[in-house]
Amino acid sequence: LLPDGHGVREGELLGGVRFLTSLFMVQIILDLFCLLVGVMSHQSHSVLFGVVVLVTKLTLLPRGKRTSFPAHLAAQSPRYLSIGISSIHRKNKYYLMRTIESIFSQSSPKELKEIVLVVYLANNDSTLNKQTAKAIRDGFSSHIDEGNLLVICSSLASYPSLQGLQRNFWDKDQSVQHRSKQNVDYAFLVNFCASLSHYYLMLEDDVVCANGFLSIIQQFIRERMEPWTTVAFSTLGYVGKLYHNEDLPKLARFLLLFYDVMPCDWLLELFHQSKAQKEIITFRPSLFQHIGRISSFHTMETIFKDPEFQEDFGDFGDFPAVSCYTDISVFDNYVPEEVCPPGKGVFWGRNVTSGSSFTIVFETPVILQKLQIYTGSAEYKRDILYSGYVELGTVKIKENVSATCRIFRRAGDFRNGKFELDNFGQVMGEQIHCLRIQVTDTKNEWLIIRKINIWVKKG
Repeated sequence: LLPDGHGVREGELLGGVRFLTSLFMVQIILDLFCLLVGVMSHQSHSVLFGVVVLVTKLTLLPRGKRTSFPAHLAAQSPRYLSIGISSIHRKNKYYLMRTIESIFSQSSPKELKEIVLVVYLANNDSTLNKQTAKAIRDGFSSHIDEGNLLVICSSLASYPSLQGLQRNFWDKDQSVQHRSKQNVDYAFLVNFCASLSHYYLMLEDDVVCANGFLSIIQQFIRERMEPWTTVAFSTLGYVGKLYHNEDLPKLARFLLLFYDVMPCDWLLELFHQSKAQKEIITFRPSLFQHIGRISSFHTMETIFKDPEFQEDFGDFGDFPAVSCYTDISVFDNYVPEEVCPPGKGVFWGRNVTSGSSFTIVFETPVILQKLQIYTGSAEYKRDILYSGYVELGTVKIKENVSATCRIFRRAGDFRNGKFELDNFGQVMGEQIHCLRIQVTDTKNEWLIIRKINIWVKKG
């Protein structure tokens, strides 16, 4: 009933009724499905090369019940975040090891204690799964020993039928089979992770992460007062989707119920709608970036990039009025202005040689307190400044369409593609007009400057 004077259009009313009816029906179907499925039997698990390989049928357990883990895992208290990755081996390019490395390298020692990464090897070839498990063990043994990394797989015999499936979107039979199996892969994965943590993050096996992504997720959750089912920390497909672990058994059932109906990312959208979250909640900027170029199903290259990905977070310093100039050839539209503070993008140059430079000219003179310059990126790690230094300049002069300084003094060197200096009072306590990045040697003709953070003395 509406107050007097508050009408509603017929279309809006019908649309609302349809949405509520579909929501109600999905919940009824899910509850009936839970009763019908019950609890399925486990096969025995085995430990292979020190990596946990769980050979099991999916067990759908009541909320709060644990799956049949190895004893040392069952004894652990749930961590803050479990991260699930379902991985299929690609013949041409395989990014899994790089993705695992990014997750761990972009987390602090404190953050690592709150994370458990679960990799589900979804290859039909058991030999290939064993080879991949060994490679992971060899590359990340310390994380496995610390309980930060689990690797699981399941027999194809545990899957529902993948033959003779209905073609709902004019896809080829092989495509329908692939996406249907993928839905079951994710159902197995999320169900396994249900008791491992308080929150669950879904990733793909070809992504890189923003630095300190866990702390950013934690802060978002603390500040989010309204209830939620799904939060997206990336705008791409099912990358970076966050769930409450208590919802994972129901999500597993949902994926199994409709495994042969539509693709996984569509089902994930319908899942949060079925729990009364009509629109996706998206955190910006994105914390995860897709790096894969070869589809896990097709042999052709497919390039999907998240335009809102930001690798570095934290205090970005001050934003004095500056202009940026360089004698380095610019690649595409990654011009110097993109990285100039406040910096909405990156500078990307090519044909970098010894003697090349990148100059920042201040509109009014400043006294520096702190400076951070980062080169390269998670995706293009080789495009860093291997050898170079930073200079402080005075006496600003004009040069045709650019500007520079007449006098420069060396402040410090780049190390591992980074320049960081806090104590500028010991280097130069007087006002400066310019900063200059000077290249002294190159191992790569490409250079990305992704962040320039400047702190200046106030008053």
